[in-house]
Amino acid sequence: MDTEQKEKENKIAHDIESEEQIRFQVRENRTALVCGVLAVVFAVFVLIMRITHPAAGGGGILLYLPLTGMLAGGAVCFMLYFNRKLTVDGMNICYVNIMRKEKHFTLDDIGYCKVGTRRSAYQMAIYDLNGKVLCKLDFEAFNMAGFYQYLIDNRVAIEQNDEHLNRKSPLMAMINAIGKETAVCEEEIRKTTDLFYGEAERIFAGWEKNNHQFGATWEFGFAEYTARDLETKKRLHEYTSSVSHPMNSLPESYECLLEAYLKYDGKYVVSKRGKEVVVILPCFSRTRSYQIGEKTRIRKTDEQLLKEWLMTQLESVSRELPGHRYHTEAFTIAHPLTKTAGIG
Repeated sequence: MDTEQKEKENKIAHDIESEEQIRFQVRENRTALVCGVLAVVFAVFVLIMRITHPAAGGGGILLYLPLTGMLAGGAVCFMLYFNRKLTVDGMNICYVNIMRKEKHFTLDDIGYCKVGTRRSAYQMAIYDLNGKVLCKLDFEAFNMAGFYQYLIDNRVAIEQNDEHLNRKSPLMAMINAIGKETAVCEEEIRKTTDLFYGEAERIFAGWEKNNHQFGATWEFGFAEYTARDLETKKRLHEYTSSVSHPMNSLPESYECLLEAYLKYDGKYVVSKRGKEVVVILPCFSRTRSYQIGEKTRIRKTDEQLLKEWLMTQLESVSRELPGHRYHTEAFTIAHPLTKTAGIG
């Protein structure tokens, strides 16, 4: 009986340890597979048509050379999708290129990374301590955001080549946001949200003044959730929060959003499809950390970025309101919107 109990305890301990270990893989985006399939299918279709309709004329090098190029391009796309990958296992990293050649290195072997190369604005080059290239990865790759977070969490130096970056693209906005986030302790959330609420209040008041012709106002505040609260797909106002108030400590998974709902004549403005006109800003999150030896991390979004995103979303609302059919709906927001967040 004691032996069985000990085996169970060892298994539980092993399972917990496995969950905390950092393991993930970066793979080529499915776009490569789709492009490869389309290229091969089109080339085969043209060949079949040529064989079944030989009297149609044409052919020769002007036909077969492009088809050969298509087939070769399709094969390269297949090799990219099925061969090229990067696997992270704790501090150990394995990169496999298009020809299935493996390169093994560790987190300590990385000297720095550079975002934005001459080949592509959406490419990252990883260098060793001597400045030699270890590998290059495209940000369009599946789970590349996770690898970028892994580098940030472990304080790897990352340079951005401003000459080749398109800062207006959503992808680069995501990269910029991850790069500027900071790790904070629980106690900092309340102080930060207190200050940011005042900043947001001034921005919303300015929008209402500059767009007085709509006669609309904003109801806004901080909403706090656990990851489980957001698992199902609903309209934003229908989500409930299992975060208790006041909190003595943050839950293991935590999301703090600034939510703002547009109102007219005491009711909420919704689109023709029934979606609320709402602004959402991700302020804080407590998620798994990719830093070696750290279980979770409270991540704070850069405040200047939050203000830029807020003003951008408000400008978008100003443009869209006159050209779309909106109506009002009376509903109750299922979670509290507060002027501050965090413990205390």
